[in-house]
Amino acid sequence: MKQRGVAILSLVCGIVCAACVFAYTQQVEASAAAQRNEALERYGGDQVEVCVATRAIAAGEYADATNTTTRPWLVDLLPEDPVTSLADVAGVQAASPVVAGEVLSHVRFSSSGPSVSVPAGLQAVGVELSSAQAVGGTLEAGAVVDVYAAGSSGTALIACNVLVVSAAEGAGGRSSVTLAVEPSNVEEVIATTQSAVLYLTLPSKEEGE
Repeated sequence: MKQRGVAILSLVCGIVCAACVFAYTQQVEASAAAQRNEALERYGGDQVEVCVATRAIAAGEYADATNTTTRPWLVDLLPEDPVTSLADVAGVQAASPVVAGEVLSHVRFSSSGPSVSVPAGLQAVGVELSSAQAVGGTLEAGAVVDVYAAGSSGTALIACNVLVVSAAEGAGGRSSVTLAVEPSNVEEVIATTQSAVLYLTLPSKEEGE
């Protein structure tokens, strides 16, 4: 008789526990559904076409057809204030680095953010490198570097005495560096980031003088 009572009590406790778990689960699902419905109402569907970086865009660089593309993106995974048209950020420099594959956000292209000065006759090109490729992540704006490309066929110098106009440490030991290069070197630098490994070296002051 006593054992039967214990069994009944255990059964009742189990039912109460299951009910509590069910109620909590329903509450979490209801909260997630409310957030999703809010996003769906804002954008009008499960997906929306947004601008996505095809390569790293450094601070001071502009977003255009050479470094972005449009792709459908799940509404639930969009960042704050996503860019849906390049026209919305035309002529506005990136205020902070954008990594390859990232959805562009107006927050990163705030016109009130810091601007980068590019010397006349040069063009700003953003590259995303590991810290080891960017002199251990020690580069700062104003530094002058040499640019090397390392590939299966060997290593070659592709640009020398290149001005660093901005440099920032990102997540995962990555560095986002904006270089001011000669217009004739822009295509080669961009192509190198796709086909080889880019290294920046910092010559000594004696060598640069």
